[in-house]
Amino acid sequence: MNLKERTYLWYVVLLRLWIGYYLLQQGIRKYQRDFPHIDWIKAQIGELDKVEIYGWYKSFLMNTVVPHRELFGYLVMSGEILVGLCVLVGLLTRFSAIIGIFMLVNYFFGPGMARGGATLAQQQTFIVSLLVLTLANAGRTLGLDGLLFKRRGAA
Repeated sequence: MNLKERTYLWYVVLLRLWIGYYLLQQGIRKYQRDFPHIDWIKAQIGELDKVEIYGWYKSFLMNTVVPHRELFGYLVMSGEILVGLCVLVGLLTRFSAIIGIFMLVNYFFGPGMARGGATLAQQQTFIVSLLVLTLANAGRTLGLDGLLFKRRGAA
């Protein structure tokens, strides 16, 4: 196996488009529901004193997120819209995917751990998928990254 062998990753575009579309739609739905102003912590995770999640993460939620739930609601909603849009069009894809991984790791520890089952598996799947997009630099194929970061002198 030659590690310098060139691989064309056009098929990763389908993964990039799906994840971008999904995150963008989730963010838009949160915007339409006025997500930052509802009791989104209880709706997404449950009653914090009753859910079984890691103690350090529960402490973070109770001491940092709950007192500033509106700010974190805006961060969640805006993050999903911006990451989804950037991944969808292939703009700053690696950076956007890394931000997406950070968001989804938090979803994994919050709603994923609290609900388990399919919700937990979904978070894991999206984390791995965004990791693939990060490593493959998927925005260079049929994305704006390909236009913005062309190699000079390349055919």
